[in-house]
Amino acid sequence: MPNYYYKAKHGLEETLEGSIEAANQDEALQKLIAKGLFPIVIKESSLKEKRMAKKFRMRIGPDKIKSGELLTFIRKLATLTRAKVELLSSLKILYEQTENERFKAIVLDLYNATKEGKPFSESLARYPDIFSFILVNIVKAGEASGHLDASLDQIAEFMQREEGLKNKILVALAYPGLLLMVGIVSIFVLINFVIPKLKPIFDSLGAKELPLITKIILNISVISQKSWWVFVIAIVLFALFLYQQKGLPYFKSMLSKLKSKVPIVKSLSVNQELAHFSRSLALLLTSGVPALRSLEIVTPSIENKALKEGLKKVCQQVAAGKTISKSMEDSTGLPTFFTKMVAVGEESGRLSEVLTELSRSYTQQIESDIVLVSSLIEPVLILALGLVLGTIVLSILLPTFQVTQMVR
Repeated sequence: MPNYYYKAKHGLEETLEGSIEAANQDEALQKLIAKGLFPIVIKESSLKEKRMAKKFRMRIGPDKIKSGELLTFIRKLATLTRAKVELLSSLKILYEQTENERFKAIVLDLYNATKEGKPFSESLARYPDIFSFILVNIVKAGEASGHLDASLDQIAEFMQREEGLKNKILVALAYPGLLLMVGIVSIFVLINFVIPKLKPIFDSLGAKELPLITKIILNISVISQKSWWVFVIAIVLFALFLYQQKGLPYFKSMLSKLKSKVPIVKSLSVNQELAHFSRSLALLLTSGVPALRSLEIVTPSIENKALKEGLKKVCQQVAAGKTISKSMEDSTGLPTFFTKMVAVGEESGRLSEVLTELSRSYTQQIESDIVLVSSLIEPVLILALGLVLGTIVLSILLPTFQVTQMVR
């Protein structure tokens, strides 16, 4: 169905612009009048305008709208829906409370689509970079069962756990990050401010009299003073390059390979995938989504390439009539403990509950891994920074000792 661009009056002073889907121009006109608008311009959207709309949707991706903002939106929507407030009124309230301009535009689009009679899940699916496939399908299940409020509550709880785990990782890395920053600043101050003040004294001793380590540090200081800004710009540009590339497949593949080389990080990454997988699958099953469909929805969200390919085979085998646990055992490298627990859940008819317990178990393991990683990073950082700072201090003290001996 084509899109029609419109400019219309709402009341005497307010002018609105937007797009509306309609079979033809007359239908678009009728839809606008039904909304209480007085159309000034109605024309079919050009290819250029469609591309601009597509770019707009791409721009308002997850790196533009924070996960915390999305969680707040879902939680408030769940509260309003649970209080028996109509969905249209709820979206209007949330639109007025949203501060992020890009997110506000999306909420307005959701409001207009709902007002036109479109299913809420269908409206959410128009923004796949913001509202995940899992979220959309749970909302769809809630609409079908007439319990949208319960589905939104489940999504909010799911997102809260995911956000909580992410925050724990950030908190664990905060102190090592601060330590690294202080160390780098200390090295920068010594090289660019302290060493240059002492250089005239060292020069008076003669180049031949200085220890090799002092000569090296003095040369580094001279180079740094002349071109430190080049290094800073290079680091900033490199950081921006990595930030822009982080969503691309090859970058994710490279990062995944890097994670698999470090034992502790590999364990943390695997446990995080298993916790996410089991939690997502449990959430979909609890929402009433059939087991096979739940597997098909969760599989694309897995980052580990080998596990994703294995789960695709699991979906095919389950569709052919095989049990989930047996399919996982044959086609994936999932731990035996995981597949055995899934088998117990299938046999007892409590698969969603077993998966929830599995997600809790792996989350606890992740928290233990985070503590272990942070406790290893701190001494390694202290040792590395201590060696660098110690070398600089030693390069200063050695000539000082030489001067003292010469005076004696």
